[in-house]
Amino acid sequence: MFESTRGEVKLGGNATAIIVLTEYMDVVNSDRYKQLAVELGNGILELFDERDGSFFHVLRYPTLAPRDKFRTVYYDGETVFALCRLYGLTGQRRFLDAARKAADRFIKKNYTQYADHWVAYSMNELTKYLPEEKYLNFAMKNVGENLKKIYDQPTTYHTYLELLCVSFETYLRIVEKNQKCSYLEEFDEKFFVKTIFHRAEHMLNGYGYPEYVMYFKYPSSALGSFFVRHDDFRIRIDDVQHFCGAYYSLYKNYDKMKEML
Repeated sequence: MFESTRGEVKLGGNATAIIVLTEYMDVVNSDRYKQLAVELGNGILELFDERDGSFFHVLRYPTLAPRDKFRTVYYDGETVFALCRLYGLTGQRRFLDAARKAADRFIKKNYTQYADHWVAYSMNELTKYLPEEKYLNFAMKNVGENLKKIYDQPTTYHTYLELLCVSFETYLRIVEKNQKCSYLEEFDEKFFVKTIFHRAEHMLNGYGYPEYVMYFKYPSSALGSFFVRHDDFRIRIDDVQHFCGAYYSLYKNYDKMKEML
């Protein structure tokens, strides 16, 4: 999949396309786009370096000449998530093996430092198939080592709630299935859940209430949407997606979270 306006083939774009296609097929119980998803996955594996578990991020289009070895940490998490979804769709071990090797690199390179929501999504998906302690520990460290920073974040920073809520799914699976995760011995579950509800409340500062958008130049364009205050009140499709995804993820496990407060 290429971006014609910039003349690029981006790793992250291909990964998110796979995520969208597999999610759609799950929802409608169809395999309509299975072959397309696999072909996109084949392309991703062409960008994968088995020696160290890294991905090449950006190619030029249409020549497919190398452009950027690395562009953003988001692409790595998106891609491991996509590969795990492909494994769930096809059962083809090559996708899971690549995801495993990339996850090993996340651990080696200390990807917890990025507090990245896509890493959380990828580890939640990977540990469904590989519930090994090193991956479970890393998944919970990704949230645990960043909890204080996330709680204190002054802006709405909508991807943080996604990170928290998808990590809660991982946490719940560990507890309910009694999986081995030694990091939980030092993990503060109460503060974890407190942080989830704190972020969910704080993010409402970016929701288009009538009382907020009445001050916009075009109030109707922002009513009922989400905006980013610290970036000139911008409304952008990916920001709206992150807000919606975060609140949906909160909704799914709301009752279980509430019990832990």
